[in-house]
Amino acid sequence: MLIQTPTYLVVLMETSPQSHRLVFLDGRAYPRELDPTWYGHAVGQWEGETLVVDRIGFNEGSWYDASGIPHSNLLHLTERYRRPDLGHLEIETTIEDPGAYARPWTRKAYFELKPNQEVEEYVCENNLDPLISVEK
Repeated sequence: MLIQTPTYLVVLMETSPQSHRLVFLDGRAYPRELDPTWYGHAVGQWEGETLVVDRIGFNEGSWYDASGIPHSNLLHLTERYRRPDLGHLEIETTIEDPGAYARPWTRKAYFELKPNQEVEEYVCENNLDPLISVEK
């Protein structure tokens, strides 16, 4: 779920205990001394109708996604959020990490608007992701 205000974008996720991240949209620069985090530090700006989000400052303990794609502390993500129409969202992510990959690469993800869907609480007993679920 995305919640946008004039100064930041909040990304709510139900995939982990760290269930949100902030994208600062107020024109600020990165802090001079970044404290590495699971989701990195993100600043964004609008380029026409595309929101471009730049993320750096990741710790090496996280994965890029649930499939376990590794990265180093040099990871730099550039995300481009675009709505081709009212009911759809496209996110194109360019992954640059000279500590883990020989050259940058790009992934696209597509999402459909689900206005009545709620973000579920992340609890191991309530885990709806079959890739992560553990049989009892």
